[in-house]
Amino acid sequence: MSRFLFDQIEDLERRFADAKRRGDAENAWKTLREAARVMYMLANRAEGKERASRVAKADAWMEKAMELRKAGAFPQKKAPPEKEGADDASKEKTFLLAEKPSVTFDDIAGLEEAKEEIRIRMVYPFTHPETAKHYGVRKGGGLLLYGPPGTGKTMIAKAVAGEIDAAFFTVKPSEIMSKWVGEAEQNVEKLFANAHEREKSVIFIDEVEALVPRRSDSSSTVMQRVVPQILSELEGVGKKEGGALLFIGATNEPWSLDVAVLRPGRFDAKVYVGLPELAARRKMLALFLAGKPLASDVDQDALAAALEGLSGADIRNLCEKTANTVFLEAVKSGVERDMTDADFRCVMATLSPSVSQKELARFEKFRAGG
Repeated sequence: MSRFLFDQIEDLERRFADAKRRGDAENAWKTLREAARVMYMLANRAEGKERASRVAKADAWMEKAMELRKAGAFPQKKAPPEKEGADDASKEKTFLLAEKPSVTFDDIAGLEEAKEEIRIRMVYPFTHPETAKHYGVRKGGGLLLYGPPGTGKTMIAKAVAGEIDAAFFTVKPSEIMSKWVGEAEQNVEKLFANAHEREKSVIFIDEVEALVPRRSDSSSTVMQRVVPQILSELEGVGKKEGGALLFIGATNEPWSLDVAVLRPGRFDAKVYVGLPELAARRKMLALFLAGKPLASDVDQDALAAALEGLSGADIRNLCEKTANTVFLEAVKSGVERDMTDADFRCVMATLSPSVSQKELARFEKFRAGG
């Protein structure tokens, strides 16, 4: 959530600079006031000197905003001439397609439950259209991927588009949100409208809890409008005319989501993406170590067994750090050698799992409906 707030700060600072450049005093002071409000929220999440620093910055912004409000105007700067043919449509917020991912399910170790849910919604309805029609299976829908960080949620979303050759919209919550009345809801509507225009499309939003937080926990009037808009769009997925759309939300904090979005008809499928099992860890090692010089004593099966409790990100880090260690030795000694089992074990001794048992217990409780 803090990352989302920092993104908001950056966006508001850009808006303030734009308003000041245009000589738009009203929007300038309102934007700065909103930035101060968000900084106060960040201050509440910090302690000690960091908290004091954020409060001081927020106070300074609020004071400056009030000064601008009293002043009432900036010197008007001459706007550069518009390019010939420019129109209002070019000024509207659009959601550009991300580069089509090249990864597919074959590049993902484990996570079979998530893969199967996606096949049911976006693969089989196209490969078996008559059978899908016979059983009333609709294309697309809402899919929530939740679990600890570093377990592959983002990679799954990318692989969906690569697997089915779909248009892939990846959007940050900060790109949706806006303090301007009505604009945030319009952004949501435009995003879904753009996606519906394609035969097959995937919308992926990471940290989706920042976009649909529990409304009882938020005093933001913007969120009180945006959450219903998203719920409405989700209910229309698979029912509106147009192409098939799969909406994927990923979160490390499923308990922070608005309860309404977890009901059937919104996120129809909720898939837990946990720590990798043995077979998945073995495949990860094969992927991360491909092409690297390994000594004959490196038993990847035994190594995978020793990595229980680590996330996919942890395992990648282990492989990269081991390679870097041996590389540095080769540079300093001028002698290249293969990576040995001892090299991996030495690096393993310096690493700790990024996901604690306490965090895992909380995910299991949520998974069980608690």
